[in-house]
Amino acid sequence: MSVINKYLRQYAEPEARVCLETSLSGCWQQVLVIPAYAESPAVLDNLSQYSNTLLILVVNHPDNALNARRNDSLRDHIRSLPETQRIADANASLRELSQSNHLLAVERPTPLPSKQGVGLARKLGCDLALAFMAGGHVQSPWMHCSDADVKLPRDYFKAAQIVRNAAALTYPFTHIAPADPREQTAIALYENYLKCYVAGLQYAGSPYAFHTIGSCIAVNGAAYAHVRGFPRRAAGEDFYLLNKLAKQGPVLTPRCTPLSLSARLSDRVPFGTGPALTTLLSQDRITDIAYFYDPRCFQALAAILRFVESSGSPDIQESDFKKALKDHTKAFI
Repeated sequence: MSVINKYLRQYAEPEARVCLETSLSGCWQQVLVIPAYAESPAVLDNLSQYSNTLLILVVNHPDNALNARRNDSLRDHIRSLPETQRIADANASLRELSQSNHLLAVERPTPLPSKQGVGLARKLGCDLALAFMAGGHVQSPWMHCSDADVKLPRDYFKAAQIVRNAAALTYPFTHIAPADPREQTAIALYENYLKCYVAGLQYAGSPYAFHTIGSCIAVNGAAYAHVRGFPRRAAGEDFYLLNKLAKQGPVLTPRCTPLSLSARLSDRVPFGTGPALTTLLSQDRITDIAYFYDPRCFQALAAILRFVESSGSPDIQESDFKKALKDHTKAFI
């Protein structure tokens, strides 16, 4: 049994197992997975510039949502699209978006547990994508993951086609500048913080020097199965998935036009862009907040990593790390 089939039969969400055993219609070049909570029908516009694409949309809301009707306009729009196949046991329907693009809309009859949140929604969507891949309905080995408010570039899927021997991709990104000047300052500060952090890891020689943003990820199907998919978490699911995938193979940034990310305020996740902007905007003067890591953190990390690499021993003790840091500190006195 292949690693993908083993994962689908033993660890995937039940909807994916149903699809694996169902006679499905259609075949597409690529697949895109998007969780949607309180989103408008505009999420479907992202596919208008592509062809031969399957969009898996996981409509959801957490069990602690104050208003369970925030998905109604999206549901109504989905129902208006021509249905080509209903997969009742998977709570899903396949609908036509254009001559070659289709939507697989899935929504469980009950809310998702709030503590599993977006992690479960992404896992459900990617498990379904993997089932379609295993059945020969998706040709690309990549499962693309994004969010409803992201604007994808024209060369988005093409960039992944030329990548070889990687476990995952993290796409380049930029944030759409808000109209409000204070919000412009806040998002610029936040984006620079993200990019400086990864630049610091690159300087230190860390194997984890990549962005962990759920809306900018593509995952190799076999590698995804090896690490048993997205963790069911309300936030940080992208971080934990990519850190596991980095042990399976390289995590690379493809060459393409950056994705345009929303800079909107949001309370749907406990941390991330929305909560970070809210924290920054709560300050009297945004630029007064200490928002960047001290560069010496990365210098110390570089010293530790060089020490570990040069020692060649798997039995490094705490005292060894302390000595490496002490030697590093002496070098800067």
